[in-house]
Amino acid sequence: MVRSAVLGLALGLLLAVVVQPGTANEVFGCGGFVKNVNSELDLSKVEVGLFTPQGSLKIKTECSPSNGYYFIPVYDKGSYVLKVIPPPGWSFEPEQVEIKFDGQTDVCSQGKDVNFLFKGFGITGRVEFQGAPEAGARNVRVELVAEDGSRIGQTITNGNGVFSFTPIKPGRYVVKVQHQRWHFERPEYKVTVASGNTEIPAGSLVVAGFDVEGSVFSDGQPFAAVGFLLYSSQGQKSTAKCSSETVPSVPNAANKAYETNPLCFATPNKNTGQYLFAGVPRGKYLVRPHFSDSKIKFHIRPEAVELVVGNDGVRVKENFEVTGFSVSGRVLRSPNGASVANARVKLNGREIATTGQDGAYTLENIQPGTYTIQVQADDLQFKDHIVKVSLANPSLPDVLVSGFKVCGQVVSKKAHRVAITKKASTMMVEVTSREGSGEWCTYLENGAYTVQVLTSDAEHASGIQFFPVTQTIEVNYSPVEGIVFSQLRATVTGEVRCLGRRESCGELAVTLQALDGSGNAVGQAVNAAVSDAGSYSFQNVLPGSYEVSVPSSKLCWQSNTVKINIKTAKESVPAFVQTGYIVSILSSHGATMAYRYKDTAAREETGATPSKEEEIVLTAGMNMFCVKRAGTYEMRLSGCHRFEEATATEFSTASTVPISVNAKSHRNVVKLVAEAKEQYRVRVVRDGDSTGELVELELTDGRADGGYVYRKEFFLEHGERVTLVPQSEIMLFNPTQLVVTGGSDCADVSTKLRATKGLLINGRTDPPVKDATITLFFPKNADLASQVALTDERGEFRFGPIDPSLAVELSAEKESYVFSAFDRTTSSFSGHKLCEIIVTVKDDAGNRLAGVLLSLSGAESYRKNMVTGEDGTIKFHSLSPSEYYLRAMMKEYEFRPNSRLITVQEGATVQEELVGQRTQFSIYGSLTSLNGEPFPNVAVEAVSDESCGSVLEEATSEFNGQYRIRGLTPGCQYRVRVRTGAGPTAAVDRSIPRERLVTVGKADTRDVNLIAISPLAFVDVTVRVVASQNEHYKTLKIALYRKGSDSPVHTQRIEPPLNPKSKINPGIMVFFPRIPFDGKSYHIELTSTLSEKSYRYSLSAVSFVANASSFYAELPFEPELRTAEGDLNQSSLSAIVLIALIGFVFFKQELAFELLGMAWAKVGTLAGGAMSNRRPTGKEQKNDGGHIDTRDIDVLASTIDGMKKKKTKKVS
Repeated sequence: MVRSAVLGLALGLLLAVVVQPGTANEVFGCGGFVKNVNSELDLSKVEVGLFTPQGSLKIKTECSPSNGYYFIPVYDKGSYVLKVIPPPGWSFEPEQVEIKFDGQTDVCSQGKDVNFLFKGFGITGRVEFQGAPEAGARNVRVELVAEDGSRIGQTITNGNGVFSFTPIKPGRYVVKVQHQRWHFERPEYKVTVASGNTEIPAGSLVVAGFDVEGSVFSDGQPFAAVGFLLYSSQGQKSTAKCSSETVPSVPNAANKAYETNPLCFATPNKNTGQYLFAGVPRGKYLVRPHFSDSKIKFHIRPEAVELVVGNDGVRVKENFEVTGFSVSGRVLRSPNGASVANARVKLNGREIATTGQDGAYTLENIQPGTYTIQVQADDLQFKDHIVKVSLANPSLPDVLVSGFKVCGQVVSKKAHRVAITKKASTMMVEVTSREGSGEWCTYLENGAYTVQVLTSDAEHASGIQFFPVTQTIEVNYSPVEGIVFSQLRATVTGEVRCLGRRESCGELAVTLQALDGSGNAVGQAVNAAVSDAGSYSFQNVLPGSYEVSVPSSKLCWQSNTVKINIKTAKESVPAFVQTGYIVSILSSHGATMAYRYKDTAAREETGATPSKEEEIVLTAGMNMFCVKRAGTYEMRLSGCHRFEEATATEFSTASTVPISVNAKSHRNVVKLVAEAKEQYRVRVVRDGDSTGELVELELTDGRADGGYVYRKEFFLEHGERVTLVPQSEIMLFNPTQLVVTGGSDCADVSTKLRATKGLLINGRTDPPVKDATITLFFPKNADLASQVALTDERGEFRFGPIDPSLAVELSAEKESYVFSAFDRTTSSFSGHKLCEIIVTVKDDAGNRLAGVLLSLSGAESYRKNMVTGEDGTIKFHSLSPSEYYLRAMMKEYEFRPNSRLITVQEGATVQEELVGQRTQFSIYGSLTSLNGEPFPNVAVEAVSDESCGSVLEEATSEFNGQYRIRGLTPGCQYRVRVRTGAGPTAAVDRSIPRERLVTVGKADTRDVNLIAISPLAFVDVTVRVVASQNEHYKTLKIALYRKGSDSPVHTQRIEPPLNPKSKINPGIMVFFPRIPFDGKSYHIELTSTLSEKSYRYSLSAVSFVANASSFYAELPFEPELRTAEGDLNQSSLSAIVLIALIGFVFFKQELAFELLGMAWAKVGTLAGGAMSNRRPTGKEQKNDGGHIDTRDIDVLASTIDGMKKKKTKKVS
C-alpha cells in the first residue's frame, strides 16, 4: 500500500508538471479518436494534421491502429484547423474543426476530445436503355434506401447515365430509380457495402419502356368519352405492361402490318383530353380510337396513327378530332327525381319527340350548336331551355318541371282574391276565384307557401272573414288541390282528471290559444273555468289551429298542452290527466336523493305495506320532479359529497319554497398502481399538522398497466390541501409524495402513485478484491447523487433498492488495480493487477532528451499523454495487460522508431528506448513597447524565402514579452516580423524595425528582439473659442455631437476670464474628454444666451472625422449691437438733462458752488420777508433793516469755503 501511494503521488506530481501553467515542460495539445462504429478499418492509414487558418501544415500524426487515438502537441496560442487526412474515398464527419487555442478555455486546453467519425464509402452505378446498353439514361432520379426503409440520399444521373452516393456506411442498401416518363425493367437493386467503394454491375438498372401520349378534341375542346387501343408491329416482341385497365378485344382488321390483338388500352383525361400509354418499349406501333357506349355514336378523324418509340417518351403530333354524334336527354320532376312520361318535346319550335316512361328522349344525328328545347305536359309547367351541344358534352341537361298546378276553393258566390306567399321569400302570387264556384288555380314551383283570402275593409266591416285565416301548403314535386276557405264557428269541449277528488287540483283554468300556420301564438288567449265535474268548454271558436293548456307550476300532468285543428262545428279535446305534485330542490352539486312517503312508520305499526323508497338524481342548480301523493316525505342524500349539517331531511308538497342542499366537502380519490400485492400505506399530512396520520390503501379488483390498483377516498373542502407520502419497505414510489388540493367538486386525482419493485444489484470482482470502491451513478440523471460501496473479503458488493427505470452504470477502482467495465451478464468486474511501461528518450548523441511528448493508447479506450522530464524518462503505470501503441512527438525532432506497438503481459514491466534527431531549430526573442515594458499576446511570424517554399511559422508572445518560433529549417533565411493590423482593435500598429532577416543554422537563434508600437485608441479634441469682448464668454456654451445623434457626447459652459474688464483677450481653450479612435464623424457647435433683440451674431460650428490622434479648431464669436430706430420720448429727454447737470457739477465744481450760494441767498431773502410779517416772540430778535443776521452770513460763508477746499477724485 505504501508503494502504491508513492506511485500515485508521483503520478499526481508528474501530471501537475504537464498541465500546470508556467512549468518548464508545459505542453498542451489536441487529442481524440478517429471512430469507426459499424465496420472494421485499418485506422493506421488515417492521419490527423494541425493546420494554420491559411492552410499551412504545422504538424501531423498517425492514429493508433488499436483504437484510433491521436494526439498533437500545440506549442503556441492562436487559431488552428484540425483536419482528418484519410485515404481516398473514405469520408469522415467532421472533416475539420476550427480551434482558437488560448491555453484555458478552448476544447484542447480543457482536455476534451476532438473526435472524427467515419461516415462510410461510396456507391456508383449506371442506368442503361433496354436494347441500347451503349447509351446511358440521363436525368434519372436515383434514391438510396437503407435495408430498414430509411432514406439515405438522392441524386440524378449524368449524361452517361452514371450516378454515385457518398459517404455510405458498410451495410445493405436498396438503389431505386425513377423517371417521370420512363419505366424500368427492375426499378430497384439491392447492394451490399463491405470495406470499400461498391460499383453496381452493368445491366442491373435498365429503362424498359416510355410514355406515349396524345390528345383528342371536339370543336376545339378536350374530349374524354372515347378510348384508344395500341397495336404493336407484326413480329415485334414486347413484354410491356402499359395498361392498368382491361384491354377490349377489338381485332385490328384495317392494317395488316400490325398485330391483330391490341397491346394496351387508354382513356383520355376529362380536363385535358390527353391519353397515355405507360411503359411502351422501343419499337413501331399503331394507335386507334375506340368507344364502347352504344348509346352514343361518334365520327372520329383520323381513323388511326402510326408512331415509333426510341430512347424517350413520344408525343403523338396528330390529334384525334370528333366530328359528329347523337344525343339524348330526360324530363324529370326534380333533380334525379321521378320522370315525366308522355311529355311533348320541341326543338327550336318543332315537335320532334315524346318522352317514354323513363322520361327519356333522343335527338338523332345533330351537329354541335345551340338549340332551344321546349316541353309540354298536363298539370305541369316548363321553362324553355337553351342548350349548347358539343362533342365535349355529348348529352343534354335534364329538363325539370318549373311549376306544378295548385288549385283551391273560396266558399262564396262572389269572386275573391287569393294571395299565395312563398316562405322565407318575398315572392307572392295573386289569383282570383271564379264567381259562383269559388274555384281558383295557378302554377307554383317546389316549396312551402302560405295561402290566405284577401278581404277588403268593407267586407271586414260587414263581418266577412274566411277561415282558416291562412293555410300552409307544400308543393312537393306534384300538383296540390283541396285548399278550402270558409266561414265557420265551433264549440270546443274537454275535461280535467285530478288525482282523488276535484279539489285536489285547486283552482284551475284551461287556456285556448290560436296558432298561425307555423305554430306560433297569435291573438289573445281565452280561459275557461273547470267545473266541479272536471269539464270545460269554449264557444264560437273560429276554424284553425289552436293550443289548449292547463297550468303546470305546482301540478304534474301526463301532458299539459294539446294542439288541435278545428274543422267542424264540435271539437273534443283529449282529457288532461294529473299525475302528481311538483317538488323543487335547489342543489349546489350533483347528488342522488332517496325519498318515501312519511306515513311509513304508521303503516309499519299497523302491519300495512310501507311506502316504497324512490330515487332521483339531482344536478347542480334547480331540480323539479313529481311525487304521486300530497303530503310530507322523508329524504336521504347520497353521492360523492358530504353535505352541511343543517340540510333538510324531509319535504312537503304544500311548501312553495325550494329546498336548499349545499355540499360541504367533496370526495377525492387517490389511486396507486403497484407491480406486486403488498400492504401499502400513506401518511396523510394536512396543513398545520407536522406528523399526520397513517392510513392503509384498499386493494380493488381493477388492473391498470399490468399492475394492481389500490385506492383511498379523501373528503376535502374547497381549497383544503393534504400531502400524501406513500411508504413501503421494499417498493419504490413515483412520485415520492403527492399534494392533493380540494376542488369545487368530486374528482379522481389525475396523478397516480406508482409502486415499482426496486432494483437490487449484487455483484463481485473477479478475482475477489477486498475494499475496492464500487460507484453506482446515474448517467442520464446528473441531479441524482452517486452511491458508493466497498467490496467485502469475497469481493462482493450490493446496491438497492433502486428505481429500475433509471439508467445506471457502475465503476470499480482501487489503487494498483485496473477494472474492466461492469459485465451485466455475470454481474462482475474483471480486475487486473497493474502493469507498467518505462520509456527512455535520448538524442542522437546519447543524451537524455527532455520535453518529448509520449502518447500511449491501448484497448478499452486507454490513452495518456506525458512529457519527459530532465531525465528523459516516463513511466506509464496502472496499465492492463494488452497491446499499446506508443508514439513520440516533439517539434523539430524526428524519432527512431516513430511509433511502436507494445504487448504488455499481466504484471509485467516493459522497457522501451527511443532516439530523437533534431532536424529543425528555433528563433528566440522578445517583444517590448517603447518604454521597455513587455508586450504580451502578440503574434510574431517567420516567413522563409522562396527557395525554401515561403513557409510561414508563427508564435505568440508570452506575458513577459518572450517568444519562440519553432520548426525552422537550417539553411533557410526568414523574415521575422510582428503581425500588425489596422483600426483600434489591432494589437500592434507597427514595429521597430519592421522586420529582421535571420538565417537559421544548425542551432537556435536568440535575441531577435522587436519594439512594438500600440495603435491609436483615442482622439484628443481641443477647441479655442475667441469672443469679440471678454464679457461675452459667460453667455457661451459648447457641445460635441456624434454624427446622426441628437444627444451630445459632451457639453460645457465657457468659463469667463479672471479679469473680464481687461483689454487683453487671448481666447478660451476648451479641452474635451477623449473620444474613441473609431473613424466616425463628429461636429462641434457654439450656443449663446445673448439676446438676439439687442445683438446680431452667428454661431460657429466645425465637423471632423475621428481618424487622427488629435483635432484642433478655433471658433469665433463676434456679436454686433443693434442701433435704436425710434424718437426719444419725454422720459429719455429728462434723463439726458439730468445726466448733463450731473456732468456740469462734476467738472465745474467752483462755479456750481457759487451758483448754489446765490440761490441760497435768494431763498433766505424770501424767507426773511415772510418772517417779518409774523408777530415776534420773546425769543425772536427784530431787525428793522430787513437784512440777514451777520452770524447767519458767517455760517453760510464758512460752509461754502469748506466745500471749495474739497479735492475732487480723478478718474482715469
